[in-house]
Amino acid sequence: MTRQVRRLVVKFGTANLCGRDGRLDIAIFRRFAGQIIELNNSGVEVVIVSSGAIKAGKEALEGVAGKDKINDAIESGDFGKKELAGIGSRHLLDMWWAAFSYFYKEIAQVWVTYGNWENEGERQSIKSSILNYLKVGVIPVINENDVVSSEEIELMDRKISENDRLAGMIASLIGADAVLFLTDEGGIYESDPKKNPKTKMYEEVYMFATLEELGISDGVSESGTGGMAAKFNEASWCAKRGMQVAIAGNEDDVILKFVRGESVGTRIGRKTKFKEK
Repeated sequence: MTRQVRRLVVKFGTANLCGRDGRLDIAIFRRFAGQIIELNNSGVEVVIVSSGAIKAGKEALEGVAGKDKINDAIESGDFGKKELAGIGSRHLLDMWWAAFSYFYKEIAQVWVTYGNWENEGERQSIKSSILNYLKVGVIPVINENDVVSSEEIELMDRKISENDRLAGMIASLIGADAVLFLTDEGGIYESDPKKNPKTKMYEEVYMFATLEELGISDGVSESGTGGMAAKFNEASWCAKRGMQVAIAGNEDDVILKFVRGESVGTRIGRKTKFKEK
């Protein structure tokens, strides 16, 4: 029997926030916000860990300077991830704000770096701020602070992995009951669904299973940088610590269904089985 969820962390991949045209889509932000508001109204606290700042920065620059010019700057090395994220973080937050303001709900941005976890005082400050926001009904929106030194970028690439690791770290820090990792693939498959459309999706995966046993693809989406291997590693890490965990996609009411205990994507649990057709 599924335990009642009181505190949830939802990690949004960049692709989950984009429409069919591949651009960030405010209508999608608003649909997710509506689900979170419904959970809030039933007593569930929700923390967002959101990717998308790099994508938002690229879209914003293309609107000003043109797509070709920005692509040339990126390819030449003049512009990197941290510069794009520095521009895009405001635009990403604006989209989350616009989505939640439609429901008269306030949000707060929390920027985090791996270095914050090395310092007990900073780590506790992050925790207290998130919990204080939740107490007054504010939705924390958490992201990596990419505008940092090259050394910090390297640490984040190794330790946080495009917000997947960050979601697990935040969930553990604030004592979350559950974590939902959203991805464009929609769950875990026995092989890469982009290469094999007939591959089967797992309904549940044993938390101690290995990547080799599952045949997990380590590819990346066009919009994001994280692979399924990174998502499974972080999801299983959370499950081993007693959290309810799933890796899912943009199916209708996916967040609400997950909290209700309904099957979404692939649950990380105590056995491995495929979805029934």
